[in-house]
Amino acid sequence: MPPRLSATALLWWGVGLIVAGVVGNLVLPPLVSELVYSSGSAVFQTILQPVSSLVSVAHYLGAGLVAAAFTVRALTRNPGERYTGPAPYSPPKPGNEPPR
Repeated sequence: MPPRLSATALLWWGVGLIVAGVVGNLVLPPLVSELVYSSGSAVFQTILQPVSSLVSVAHYLGAGLVAAAFTVRALTRNPGERYTGPAPYSPPKPGNEPPR
């Protein structure tokens, strides 16, 4: 069964989630501290705490999607593509055996 997302789509979703996580971690802490100290209420901190958790999860999910992109790419390679890895093992031909 072919994957629903291509390797390229997985890669870009992963990169996007990583970037969103980084930006969220840079913007969210100053925003929370400013809102909490300016209003004197912990309501903003209570509301933004789950958002902070989601931003942290975005890092891990993004990294997982990037790794999945490489895995999907390796598994869905066309059978006709030339293999560029190491040559498979073949036993030595008669007369070419190594000395014992």
